[in-house]
Amino acid sequence: MERSLEELVVVCRGNTEREWAELALVLTARGIEHRRLSGPRGEWELAVPAAQARHAVDELEAYRVERSRPVAAPAPLRDFPNAWLGVAAYAAVLMLVATCAEQYFLAIDWGRAGRLVAGRVFDGEWWRPVTALTLHADIAHLASNLAFGSFFGYFIGRYYGPGIGWFAILCSGVLGNVLNAVIQSAEHRSIGASTAVFGALGLLTAHAWRRGPSQASWRARFAPIAAGIGLLAFTGTGGENTDIFAHLTGFCAGFGIGAVLERIELPRAASAQAVFGGAACLLLALAWAAALAWGGGVDLLDG
Repeated sequence: MERSLEELVVVCRGNTEREWAELALVLTARGIEHRRLSGPRGEWELAVPAAQARHAVDELEAYRVERSRPVAAPAPLRDFPNAWLGVAAYAAVLMLVATCAEQYFLAIDWGRAGRLVAGRVFDGEWWRPVTALTLHADIAHLASNLAFGSFFGYFIGRYYGPGIGWFAILCSGVLGNVLNAVIQSAEHRSIGASTAVFGALGLLTAHAWRRGPSQASWRARFAPIAAGIGLLAFTGTGGENTDIFAHLTGFCAGFGIGAVLERIELPRAASAQAVFGGAACLLLALAWAAALAWGGGVDLLDG
């Protein structure tokens, strides 16, 4: 049986359909019965049973307070100059190693010396997670990693600086390769910069996640993570030779490193960027020096 008008109490009035629908939705979500009535001057009135009037007023007031609370703006975007320098260095390194490997420079099989062989990493061949990032199977493989790596890397260079940013990308790739070696069999082999490329994607995802307003809903807060995972799934699938685990471990490593970087104040000085950029170059040089000195011999795992 429908309630009589005498049992209802008007808890708010308004003039627009949108406002009524919004407040009615609040009461519906709280399980409070309500009805729309016509006011004496043609406006609408929102009425509830007398027994629920106090509860309804409290819920509507709490909703208004929540809506009026100012949302803290995200921190100003850090925009470092000369992001293209890191991209140029990245392209130069990949092209240089590709040329040396193609020409068997110094009469050494660069692929055999530098590729990731999971079992060898834990037998003391520490350079392989580093050098494997610079080797590619063919021109298409190289071109793909050049394109995606340059795209993601440019924005990393803008957000973290060309030195710190590319050092972080390199560390993400190396850590991703180590993690991949842990979960794969000892005979597993892998080459390519894609582990570092997806590390860069992880860094970008962490950057977008940490910059979100703390007052936002959990869906809004984790939207960048979902977007990053979606892009990982979209770009991380390929042919039968694609190392999916390397993409995943690179992304996870990059996200973890990015979450740390977002909590600290990065130096803006050009000298600091140069130090980290130099450290990345030095790590690559030392790794390849070790690979060419000790990694070019017979690979027993080849049978």
